[in-house]
Amino acid sequence: MTRTPTDGYALTEALIACAIAAAVVAASMGGLTTSMRGSRSAASAQQAVLEANNIAARLRAGDLPARIARDYPAWQIDIGPFDRPVDPASGAVLTRARLERAGLPGSAVELVYMEAGQVRPNPP
Repeated sequence: MTRTPTDGYALTEALIACAIAAAVVAASMGGLTTSMRGSRSAASAQQAVLEANNIAARLRAGDLPARIARDYPAWQIDIGPFDRPVDPASGAVLTRARLERAGLPGSAVELVYMEAGQVRPNPP
């Protein structure tokens, strides 16, 4: 029996074509899910960098660490001395700050900034 151009496809051929199409769609969806997860992770990391820069700028500007901690509850801010005193005449000191965002591994940032001290009058 020979096929003529007007004969249609057999049911098996149609089922195989549908199975192949379903496999291609499933593979594409898996790749799309992975891409979305990576995009969300990158957005979180970018947001963490922006927040860390803002916290650092506020510390350098002299804002109180307690106020910054209140504004950024997801961040742990540890403040400590770093080579004190820097300038005995002005009382300026270097301070170390360690910033870490909870739930985001690898987000720890350390910085050293200068805090203004109380100016002491020169003895006569």
